[in-house]
Amino acid sequence: KRQDIDREILKIIKENSRTKYVEIADAVGLSEGAVRRRIKNLVRRGVIRRFTVETTVEVEGIVLVKVEPTGASEIISQIRRIADRVFETSGDYDLAALIHAFTIDELNRKIDEIRKLPSIINTNTLIKLKD
Repeated sequence: KRQDIDREILKIIKENSRTKYVEIADAVGLSEGAVRRRIKNLVRRGVIRRFTVETTVEVEGIVLVKVEPTGASEIISQIRRIADRVFETSGDYDLAALIHAFTIDELNRKIDEIRKLPSIINTNTLIKLKD
């Protein structure tokens, strides 16, 4: 039951992270204080990693990254500071980094930051053209 309530809270804040605690409390049948404590606990446990703002972006790119075999785990945390999402992948590349940018120049700057990281062997960038 506790997990079901936490899942419902997560569903609500994934839809709109600015939903007021009082509104969440009404939806899940708890007090505002209980919802506040649960969300704080979800953050502390790492279930909620960050609250984000979603905007309309002009440019989206996926940077495929090949790294030296010993450098993958350290590189992931460094790329996470640059990219919006990072995934380990199978195939010719070890990682894929999703980058949102307002301009092509901003995207290029972020790609250059990734390329300058130690242990990077090669990158290949895919630019999204349309939905």
